[in-house]
Amino acid sequence: MKKFLYLIIMFIFTACGNTDKKSGVIIPAYFYDGFLWEKVVSVSGPDRFVVIINPDYGPGDEVDGMYKNVVEDLNGTSKTPVGYVYTKWGGRNISDVENDINRWIELYPGVRGFFIDEANSSKEDLDYYKTLYEFIKKKGNYFVVLNPGTKPDAGYYDVSDLIVVFENDVSELNDNVCGEYFDKSAAIVYGADEEQMLKYKNVCSYVYFTDDSGNNPYDTLPSYFDEEINELK
Repeated sequence: MKKFLYLIIMFIFTACGNTDKKSGVIIPAYFYDGFLWEKVVSVSGPDRFVVIINPDYGPGDEVDGMYKNVVEDLNGTSKTPVGYVYTKWGGRNISDVENDINRWIELYPGVRGFFIDEANSSKEDLDYYKTLYEFIKKKGNYFVVLNPGTKPDAGYYDVSDLIVVFENDVSELNDNVCGEYFDKSAAIVYGADEEQMLKYKNVCSYVYFTDDSGNNPYDTLPSYFDEEINELK
């Protein structure tokens, strides 16, 4: 009987937690500082390491030499550079979004995926993102990240490779933010001190914590950047 109870307890403990899972990192690198980029490129991190590239609220109209070098350098370290594209929560003309994707591929052929920002989360707009996902996948084996910043309708997990289900201040974060879709979920957390980063470091399959805040909490790296990356190795 004791052995039976022990097995039941262990089963519940395993089912309720993700203690055996290690998170990858996803960095919204919305800065131009060469020193910061050097840190991102040179740091030795986990195998799953995604870096969001955002030259001009998207790819821009012409190649920026600095970003071109960044994309090449990231690929040289087995990190995954993904290009930023916005959708205005499904309200942007999808042809304009597709044009951004084409321009990313043309200007920065080393890009290996796309970060679809301002994504909707409702079932009513699912077809928009299904069309976009299929468009991207026809272009190649690109990594597609949706960012509604909250948990979407379950159908969205079929039209993405990863979903940012939380983008907010750490005060709003909880242990169950990724729920049953842990493996395809990410959390981007700002306003977090190092202790809070350590507490929640494996809350989703991919994470990013920063102690920055304000209108653009991603305009620099967290003060504990090296410690965070080391924790995620």
